[in-house]
Parts: sequence; structure tokens; C-alpha cells
Amino acid sequence: MPKLKQHELEEYLAEPGRYARFATVDDDGYPRVIPISFLFHNGTIQFTLRPNSAPWSNVRRDPRISIALDEMEDPMRRVIIQGIARVVHEPGSEDQWEDLHRQMLLKTRPADEVEEYLRAMAEAGVERPWLAVDLDAPTRVKSWRSFHAGEARDRLVPYAQQYLKS
Repeated sequence: MPKLKQHELEEYLAEPGRYARFATVDDDGYPRVIPISFLFHNGTIQFTLRPNSAPWSNVRRDPRISIALDEMEDPMRRVIIQGIARVVHEPGSEDQWEDLHRQMLLKTRPADEVEEYLRAMAEAGVERPWLAVDLDAPTRVKSWRSFHAGEARDRLVPYAQQYLKS
């Protein structure tokens, strides 16, 4: 299965309607995976986590994370990211990233729902962090997709060469 070209990867990450699975490691060593909304912005995956949540505690303790994205329909693109989550804005500074949060939410929700959600969060005094994972080194980004119709194939089975016996 071919790797996504850089422009294909960026287009895929920027498409609306896409959620990701975000993985951290709990303090007992078990993986924790949650679905997240995200924003591809300036070469980074950006997102927020709930305050007082296990994923937020996990990132604070150990910032190594993994993010998985996929789709079931052709071209069946897949992306796996392993990297370091960095805190861009600490909880309590939501006014500094509200526009990015809005952009992120508008990828998966109607505008009226987004505005109501943001208003309710502000009124409730919820303070959240805003995080980013840079897609440059040392982050590991693996991607692949199914073959396009008529595309030359170097193998019969659509598996990476490493999975096929030689």
C-alpha cells in the first residue's frame, strides 16, 4: 500500500468530519485511548483535553502519545502518529485559543451548536489545556492508502512488503 505523499497527508488531516483516536499511557502502564476532535494547523495536530481527566494527567506525567486516523471508504487512508504532546496554552487561557477551538469544532459540528457549546463552557468556567503535536522529527508519522484504480501495483496483496514472505 503506498505511503501518502506530503500534500495528501496534509489534505487528509485538514478534511472536515474527521475524528482521531488519541492514546496515552496510564500510570499503571496500560494504554488509554479516547476519541478526539483535532485541528491540523501550521504543521501540527492541535486539540484540547478535559480538565481533571486521565488523558490530561497522563500527558502531564508522560507526554509521549500516539494518534490514529483512518477511513473505511476508498482510498482507505491510514495515519499513525507517535510523538510528544506539548502544552501550547495552560488551562485558564482559553481566550488565547478560542478561535482555534472554534475552527476545530466546526470541522465536525454545525456552527450554532459550536457557539452554544463554547458559550456554555465559558459560563461554566471550564478551564482546559490546548495542546499540539508537531509532525516534524522526532515525531514518527506513518501513512498509507489503498491503490487507486489503474495504479501500478508492485504486489498482488495490498500489504506492506514487510508483511509478505519473501
